[in-house]
Amino acid sequence: MTPGKKRVVLSADDYGLTPGISTGIRQLLVQGRLTATAAMTASPFWGEEGRKLLTEAGRIDADVGLHLTLTDHVPLTRMPKLARTGNLPRNGQLILMSLRGQLKDAAIRQEIASEITAQVDAFGAVMGRMPDFLDGHHHCHQLPVIRELVLEVFTRRIAPSGGYLRLCQEPLPAILMRRRAVLRAALISALGQGFARQVRKAGLKCNDSFRGVRDFTAREDTGDLFRRFFGGTGDRPLVMCHPGYVDDHLFGLDPLTDLRETELRYLASDAF
Repeated sequence: MTPGKKRVVLSADDYGLTPGISTGIRQLLVQGRLTATAAMTASPFWGEEGRKLLTEAGRIDADVGLHLTLTDHVPLTRMPKLARTGNLPRNGQLILMSLRGQLKDAAIRQEIASEITAQVDAFGAVMGRMPDFLDGHHHCHQLPVIRELVLEVFTRRIAPSGGYLRLCQEPLPAILMRRRAVLRAALISALGQGFARQVRKAGLKCNDSFRGVRDFTAREDTGDLFRRFFGGTGDRPLVMCHPGYVDDHLFGLDPLTDLRETELRYLASDAF
């Protein structure tokens, strides 16, 4: 690595969520604009989009990981207690359940453990191997109870092949200095402190700093945001992003729509 430079993991979340998002991410991977993408294997589009990713393997030099999904979507397994309506709980609801200790219920805990295993298996069924890393949709992997189950599966199945975990914990001074999405970034970081301590204590492979939290409003200047994300300290920072094309499947499925194309245009541009 060139002296004075650092190795940055730029990871696109939500691969497989819809065909449009997957197409945009593959485009950036082929361009060499991303170093990683995280796949939502609970999505009904994962099988087809995963196979398309495999066809581009010769032109892509990037990690492909698992974007564990325990919010909003339909799970792969039967979860009568956590997903009583057929869909997993909203992000805010899952956070409250975790902090209140409701996920400690033996039946819910077993449901989550089985779903984590099923999503790992769904990755392996398409890609023919284990994920390069593991993180969580809405950062669910770092919540109490879920994090213990994630660490058990990760240590047993993913770590032996050199996989790593995404830590979302970030020092408050760094968040304040960036002056963007301060409250959201601070909350995500606070929720991730316990997970970060466990990961480091176990000596597991992980990023040493985290960026990419934004407010997802049209007022934000995407170029300015990424300049701030790539600043700061750390030898192996991880920056998350959410590029992709908007298609009919996305509406009603995920609230983040048009700004995905804004990120895609910027990351594909000469300015980036």
